[in-house]
Amino acid sequence: MLPLRPDLAALLTALLLAAGNAVASEAPSPLALSCQGCHQPAVNAGTMLALNRYPAEKIAASLKAAREEPQPGSIMARFAQYLTDAEIAALAAELGSPAPP
Repeated sequence: MLPLRPDLAALLTALLLAAGNAVASEAPSPLALSCQGCHQPAVNAGTMLALNRYPAEKIAASLKAAREEPQPGSIMARFAQYLTDAEIAALAAELGSPAPP
């Protein structure tokens, strides 16, 4: 194998790190993966919309309602009961559609 010039090696390293960071930042959090288990068009197309169709504020309100007034048999309440307000806000921001400008 031929040795790389130091400037090319540094550039290649920077590009690989940037690509790795981009992939990592696009990967859903473990909590988001839990939500997406039910809220995927391929899973429950007729009963639940994909979460990216909901505004983040609506997702946060739904999670807080599920946590504070759980409905019997609610899967969302099982997840939401352990979430703090900060975790709900972060999860809603990750999964929801952006607020209109």
